[in-house]
Amino acid sequence: MITLEGWSDMMYIVRDVEHSIVYDSFFVACVVFGSFIILNLMIAVQSSYLDQEFDEEDKRLAEIAAKLNKK
Repeated sequence: MITLEGWSDMMYIVRDVEHSIVYDSFFVACVVFGSFIILNLMIAVQSSYLDQEFDEEDKRLAEIAAKLNKK
């Protein structure tokens, strides 16, 4: 459900079995919580690690350029 793939089909299956609207709100809450919060947090963490790697690469390139300029 967090990836938004097939969650509505599962919701309709549960609705047909249980005949209650309570489960609809559960599925909608899972989708909202999962897709808008959890996935955004994962993207933020990956983005911060990517920024760190770019910074380290810039440092390495600056060190190489400094060594080349000394010669």
